[in-house]
Amino acid sequence: MEILSLTDRIFIEVKSLIPTACEKMNNFSAEILRTRGGRLGSGMGALLEALWGYMMNHLLQEKNVDCEIAWFPGNQYNDFACLSKGSFWDEVSRSGELFRIEAKSMNIAADESKAHFDVLRKDLFPNDALLILVWSWKAINECYFYPQVIDSFFERSIPLTELRDSLHLCRGGSFVSSSNCPDGCNPDLCPHVGEPLNAAGKRERITGPENSRPSQKVAYAANFGGLVRMLKTDNAIARTQFRTIRKGNRVADAYISFIHRNFPEEEKNQFTTQEVKNVAMSLGIETRNKSKLELLIQIRKNPGYMQVFRDLPVD
Repeated sequence: MEILSLTDRIFIEVKSLIPTACEKMNNFSAEILRTRGGRLGSGMGALLEALWGYMMNHLLQEKNVDCEIAWFPGNQYNDFACLSKGSFWDEVSRSGELFRIEAKSMNIAADESKAHFDVLRKDLFPNDALLILVWSWKAINECYFYPQVIDSFFERSIPLTELRDSLHLCRGGSFVSSSNCPDGCNPDLCPHVGEPLNAAGKRERITGPENSRPSQKVAYAANFGGLVRMLKTDNAIARTQFRTIRKGNRVADAYISFIHRNFPEEEKNQFTTQEVKNVAMSLGIETRNKSKLELLIQIRKNPGYMQVFRDLPVD
């Protein structure tokens, strides 16, 4: 029997409580955050991310779990740290921390361009986690609405960088190396190592090389790590890499399934019409005279259909 570390046990407990935390968030929102209208660019996502921290702490205390959620006082990448309860916390040395959490929110009806998983692999520690809350405006009646969390994702971040970075390379992108920095930095002192450049050699983060700015109007391209966009495949090599990683990386598979569940158009675009027909036939669905979308609607009625898509042959 495998003996789990304290960090692993706490990670599992926090993950198991997230659906309950989201339910508590929704109950609170329906009562307190009700509003006339539901603007997409309302800043509500940031409020929900903070509310998650409050609700998780309440649950952890209620369940007597030996940890607590802390807010970072600065403007670094992570939003939260999971601490041993009552421990001394030093954010520089990570003393007292079990793991860190970056929270992202996605309104299911809006463009996800502002939600980016763009942290560099070298800046992550093994247990750092990514939390994603998918939400939408829910009608209470014909006048009032509230923000409802409809799905969530919580996993360690590092396995997701393998998927993101591999597909970035397949799309013609690259990463700055110590010996090949557009700013001509000293290889031993270059601060840009690992920074992503797009296929045109332009930087994708504000911390990238100055000489790779896209234009005078913008500081960076901002396509790298878009929570939906990072899964797009526009060539055969990318599709093969996507499927290979999905089969061999449990966290990547969970993330892809999460995105496809909430953004079904992405799933539709990931597979050819013939592949959709093959999956339909394997599930006993009649395919004659049915469009790709009609077949997908029928396929999605089968609870295990995503596993069938995952197990399609890799080119």
